[in-house]
Amino acid sequence: MAPITLYDASVGFYISGMITLQKILRKASEIQGHESFPSSKLYEDMRPLTFQIQVASNTAKKSAGRLTGREFDKWEDNETTMSELIARVEKTLTLLNSIDPNEIIGVDDKLLPLPTSEGGIVEKPLLAITLSHAVPNFFFHINMAYAILRSKGVPLGKDDYLEAFNKLD
Repeated sequence: MAPITLYDASVGFYISGMITLQKILRKASEIQGHESFPSSKLYEDMRPLTFQIQVASNTAKKSAGRLTGREFDKWEDNETTMSELIARVEKTLTLLNSIDPNEIIGVDDKLLPLPTSEGGIVEKPLLAITLSHAVPNFFFHINMAYAILRSKGVPLGKDDYLEAFNKLD
């Protein structure tokens, strides 16, 4: 098996995660009462499904931009229906599929300036930013979307989540 690249561990996972979101959102759209799902939360002080999809999309897009050095347009976070959320996921997939893995070769150690909570700037390597923040944040929001839909009675199982990731056989 070929070694896993930064592309595989970032954009590759983002694509698989978006395919997972696409699948579970489509499945949820077939359920009676799906109109209420976009505003659904797991708990009252948590963010709704719309937020989870938007942040997963924004995280993937922003990370891909950092990794490739490309500037992507800002997207409005204004989705309110299941069909709009599905369209957002599909738009993200189109963007991610436009990235050539060769664009990410050699950027692991490239330093990126990041603001600190104290108002300063710290430089961190893209590899560290991607694997210690962007990818875990992306998965957090995918998991929350899955959990919200499951809590609303959408018949989802582990395979619905993992199927798109089963590429490394």
